[in-house]
Amino acid sequence: MRIAVCMKAVVEPQSRIELDGDGNLRREQLRYEVNEYDLYAVEEAIRLVDSNDGEVTVITLGTEGAVQGLRKGLAMGAADAIHIDCDPYALDPSGVAALLAAALREGAYDLVLAGVESDDLGGAQVGVLLAEELGYAATTLVVGTSAPSEGSMEVRRELEAGEHSTVEIQLPAVLTIQSGINEPRYPSLKGIMAAKRKELVEKTPADLGFAELPLPRVAALGLELPPPRELARMLEGSAEETAAELVRILREEERAL
Repeated sequence: MRIAVCMKAVVEPQSRIELDGDGNLRREQLRYEVNEYDLYAVEEAIRLVDSNDGEVTVITLGTEGAVQGLRKGLAMGAADAIHIDCDPYALDPSGVAALLAAALREGAYDLVLAGVESDDLGGAQVGVLLAEELGYAATTLVVGTSAPSEGSMEVRRELEAGEHSTVEIQLPAVLTIQSGINEPRYPSLKGIMAAKRKELVEKTPADLGFAELPLPRVAALGLELPPPRELARMLEGSAEETAAELVRILREEERAL
C-alpha cells in the first residue's frame, strides 16, 4: 500500500507580524513550523502501513521551513519525501492542489492524507481540491480509519454536535485528517539520524509541466493590521458603584445589554 501525506510549513504563532509601507507582509522575519493537523495525518499513515505493509511518502511545497517539515515526517517513519520548490504566497488553494497533484500522479498512490486544515489560514480547501485534480474519491474530517479490503476502506467522520458517521470509500482516495485521531509520535534519535539518509526529491514547477505558476482564482487585495484598541478603563468606588457603572457602560455605550 502506497500512501502520500501532504504537509505544510505554517508561520509560528509567536512570529512578529509586520506590514511594509505598501501593505505587504514582511516575510524575512517570520519563523515556520509544521502544521499540527498534518502531524496527525503522518501518524495515521504510518500506522496504516505498519499493519498493512507499504510505505509512506511525505510531500510539501514552499520555500522557507518546507524541508524542515519533511525531515520531521521522515524522522517519524516516512520512507521518502518530495519537495516542490516554489513561492507558496503566489498560489491560492487551487494552485497548491494542482502542483501537488502533478507530483503525486507519478507515484500511483492508493491513499493521500492531509490535515483537515492549516493552522495559519484554516481554509480546509486543499484536500478536496486535490481529490478533484487527481480524480479520487474524498472524505473529510476523518477521525478513524480501518484496514483497506478489496479496493475500499471504512472511515469514521466527525459531524456536527458531536455526532459521527462511518462510510465506505473506494480507493484510491484522499482523506483529510482531524486532530485527535491519534497521538503523533515524537521522532526518536534513531529516526532523526535515519531521516538524513532517506531520499528527498527536489522538484520545481517546471519539472511538473508548469511553465508558470497556476494563476490564482482568489487574490488578496491588501492586508492591514487591526486598529489599536482603546486603553482599559478603570472603575473606582464601592462594589455597588462600580457594578452600576459597568452595567451602564455595557447598556448605553457598548450596547451589549
